[in-house]
Amino acid sequence: MYKVIVSDLDGTLLTPAHIVSEQTKVTIHKLLKQGKKFIIATGRHNVDVEAIRKTIDAEVYLITSNGARVHNNKGDLIYSKNVPIEIAQTITEIVLPETIQTNIYRDNEWFVDKPNPEILSFSQDSTFSYQVTDLTTLEKAGIAKFFFCGPHEDLVILAAQINAQHSAQLNVSFSLPECLEVMDINVNKALALTEVLKIKGFTMAETIAFGDGMNDIEMLQAVDKGLIMGNASDMLKAALPHFEMIGSSAEDGVAHYIEKNIL
Repeated sequence: MYKVIVSDLDGTLLTPAHIVSEQTKVTIHKLLKQGKKFIIATGRHNVDVEAIRKTIDAEVYLITSNGARVHNNKGDLIYSKNVPIEIAQTITEIVLPETIQTNIYRDNEWFVDKPNPEILSFSQDSTFSYQVTDLTTLEKAGIAKFFFCGPHEDLVILAAQINAQHSAQLNVSFSLPECLEVMDINVNKALALTEVLKIKGFTMAETIAFGDGMNDIEMLQAVDKGLIMGNASDMLKAALPHFEMIGSSAEDGVAHYIEKNIL
């Protein structure tokens, strides 16, 4: 039986309104009472996720920025990996079409090149917000990740451009068709999860994980059992065609699976 349960947030643990349902909160507390470990693994910033953790009211480890940061159940930073400064500078100098918005997570701050009110709707339980600034002149030390929002076809072109220049230094993946994530090559959820399991004394063989996007793929493949949400991106479904698919996030798919198969 699995001792560690890991879940992505948006499109997975959270409802389409980007909140944790009451049923999901109850299920997480049942897991913890049985001595099992619950870990959140997300592309979101740790400040944002801390607000979500407070709504759950449980001490759980947080893997954030797709694995560039790990905080323990007390909120202490225990692991971090940044985009190299010189490479971060070259990324900010890429000439982008007006259709694409650039975002940077730097330590406890969030910077953008232009406003995007829609993205703020993802943070219902948080006051975490961005600062609009000139990203080319921004200090590049401490950058956990870049992410770009825009039409999928434009982001595909951008991904190819970044990979052509930095495939050996950067991990480039889609969390959503309209969201392209860029981190250091040694950053992904699976690598961060390995660090957490090492600290807690567990193994991947004792771990199950849930996800819906391409930034979950390494994690889903690394654990003993990876489960794909019914609402997962077509890219992930195509990449992992033999993985079990469960209910959607709108149906509390993670909670239902846990109640039926783990508790």
